Amino acid sequence: MKDECSQAVALIKFFSKREHYLSFRKGTNLFRTPHYYRLDETVGRGDRSESCVGHWDRKLGDKLPNIINNGNKVNLDGAQSILLYPASEQKDAWLQSWSVIGPHNNFANSLEQILKEFGPYFVVLPASKINMYRQLLAKTSGCKVHMGLVGYSDNPLKRSLVVKDSKFSYQKEFRFLLSECSKGEVQDKKVQVQGINKLLLKAYSLKLASPSGEFKYCSLGSHKVVTVPPEHE
Repeated sequence: MKDECSQAVALIKFFSKREHYLSFRKGTNLFRTPHYYRLDETVGRGDRSESCVGHWDRKLGDKLPNIINNGNKVNLDGAQSILLYPASEQKDAWLQSWSVIGPHNNFANSLEQILKEFGPYFVVLPASKINMYRQLLAKTSGCKVHMGLVGYSDNPLKRSLVVKDSKFSYQKEFRFLLSECSKGEVQDKKVQVQGINKLLLKAYSLKLASPSGEFKYCSLGSHKVVTVPPEHE
């Protein structure tokens, strides 16, 4: 994950409920684990292959794959689930996800789907404040904090904390990774960050330009997106 913000005009984070939005602006930061999202079946949020090659769980209705070791099939009759992950990434991290609004990443065309899946409340962090936000997180939590753009790939062997399946590429994700945790950790971590509201823009509506020249508008608390052709702008 590159520690850079050059591809972002701003970061934007969405919330499904107004109380979560207000809580964030007051400084309550929630970080969840990759395994939380592996178990989540919500469209857009849940990802069975989050930060791993693959995850199968009988409780989720999965059929466990065949595992071959030295030419012999491993007996999995007593196994409830299987988690395969890169040998180079033995630990996970608590993560917080944002989306990138970039000059050339076509975020405008993802807006309707993201509002539907993640909710109509949002906060906007300008690119110039991203590193300041990371420093606040590190100071408050006492943990190492990494950040950067998420990559996307169709190759399961490339998936990790910083690479997701290509079907999620519309999310234009940017992550803050806090400390490290075990692969099976599901407990959230909350960090109270004083002064975060000073870093956020006072954004109550969005106006985004698409590559076609259309403009898309939305307002805080509304799932509706208004599209205006370029000739009417």
